[in-house]
Amino acid sequence: MKQGVCVIHCSVDRCKDCCERTGSTCQKLHTLVEESDKPIILTETDRGLLHFWFPGYPSLSDPPWYSEGWESVFIGTNNALFCKLDDLIDVYCVGPYLCFFMKQVDDYQVRYMCIPIVRTSLELSLLNNLACEAKNVMSPLLGVREQATRQQNRIMREISDYIQKHIPEINENTRARLSQITAHSTNILGPLIPILLDELTEEVYFDGPDTAVYFDHEKYGRCITSITYSIEEVPRIVTFIRAESNLHLDRGNPSLKMELDLLGIILRLSASVPPLSTDGLYLEIRRARKEPFSIKSLIENNTITAEATAILILAIVSRLNITITGGPGTGKTTLLNALDMITPQWWRKIYIEDAIESRALANRHQVRLQVNPIDERHKMLNKSEEIVKCLHRSPDYLVLGEIQTAEHSKALFQAIAAGLHSIQTCHSDSASSLISRWILGHGIEKSNLGMMDLIVTLERPKPGEALRYVKEITEIRKGMKDGLLEFLGTNILYDCMNPNTVHWVQDGVFQILAKSLDINDHQSVINILAETIRNYYDELDFEKLGERMWSYGHPMKFTGFQSK
Repeated sequence: MKQGVCVIHCSVDRCKDCCERTGSTCQKLHTLVEESDKPIILTETDRGLLHFWFPGYPSLSDPPWYSEGWESVFIGTNNALFCKLDDLIDVYCVGPYLCFFMKQVDDYQVRYMCIPIVRTSLELSLLNNLACEAKNVMSPLLGVREQATRQQNRIMREISDYIQKHIPEINENTRARLSQITAHSTNILGPLIPILLDELTEEVYFDGPDTAVYFDHEKYGRCITSITYSIEEVPRIVTFIRAESNLHLDRGNPSLKMELDLLGIILRLSASVPPLSTDGLYLEIRRARKEPFSIKSLIENNTITAEATAILILAIVSRLNITITGGPGTGKTTLLNALDMITPQWWRKIYIEDAIESRALANRHQVRLQVNPIDERHKMLNKSEEIVKCLHRSPDYLVLGEIQTAEHSKALFQAIAAGLHSIQTCHSDSASSLISRWILGHGIEKSNLGMMDLIVTLERPKPGEALRYVKEITEIRKGMKDGLLEFLGTNILYDCMNPNTVHWVQDGVFQILAKSLDINDHQSVINILAETIRNYYDELDFEKLGERMWSYGHPMKFTGFQSK
């Protein structure tokens, strides 16, 4: 992994007698700014300072003691970070923090470090004092339980007021930054907050007491940290999870899954405790992006090709029954949410999830229901029952989240048999494995499988890395025998190994749908969609495409996109 940061180590005398100094210009700095698109760091080890210049900042050729335009951070004169800067592959700001990514000797994992942004030794001293005095500064709330984000905002205000009262010469920006860092430190998840604030973070893992936290990064894959939680701190984490979820997490109910809104970040948190987790508390936190992946962004990051996109757009806009499958962390929910965005605005959609991972979409008819997770022993809201109840809720489309149990699967196929249309996710590594799981593991009658229309398989080829892609799209082949629906097998429509060829069969769902609409050439709409995506990609509004396709009477009759 190549170094992505330029580092210049400056002497204690700064520019005096420096061989790179020519007149009033630092020649090395001037060359780097003109020829490189990488961040630049100037180090002053004896002063404990790091000076940063990032691409996009105004161009400069003088060091920070002669010019403005630099970001300066005080880290202390004996900080070990100075010795590791030559291994840097990236550095950037996340909120009031600087995040460093360093290559490892084995080059498999990336080392992550984070420091609060403080400008001077006085700021650092004040920050340390605030962390120690935070409890004395905060107003007590007797008998009141505050949601985590509300508590953080209150603490920030109180710390800011405290600084303004006692040190009025500190400006507003500095006061806000210091109060934010201090507030974060009061939460038991405080050490993780810089990671969770990062839009490039995907999942965070804590395997047990005294083990280092690690996480998956969208750009750098698996990253390791030096953050640990001792066995004495674990009860605080458990208490925090119980309070925020209002669910059980104890020996009688040793695991849970919940949604957590922390500082405006939506997290899906899974936790286990003994006796299930033998080494103590286990924690996995999946972070939802503030700006969710759209179909367009999935095309851009090579998750899906134009051909696969065309098939899936036609499928969901035609209200086919779609199951997205793949192993853990393959991007099933990400793809589901991206497809959900392109459904017509007038559809009434009902969502049933145990942890809310769907997105609230502007100007859409959405009913989002949250049921108890399967980990919860005392269930009051059962997913299977709520799926069946949707028969009387008049949805145009169901979004069911993850199908996890035999009861979920039976309720799913019962709802489809009653005429509902749905999209959902289910863990498996292929369409054939999923069908075997449904038949053998969940007790679904083979003939009932004919009611499913499409199975989409995603793959993540290397654990810990960000790359995921649509591996194959499989349609269900179906027929009629003695007046009853019959499952005839599967047909792989799309294979990533041969993405430009779509394999059609007469008894596949698309051919059957085309015949029902008296359409002879059902292949043309897929070709038209794929060409539309390629030729009008920049001006195409994917979120309006479904509505435009229905304007032809049915999506299968779509004849193309006309440029403005």
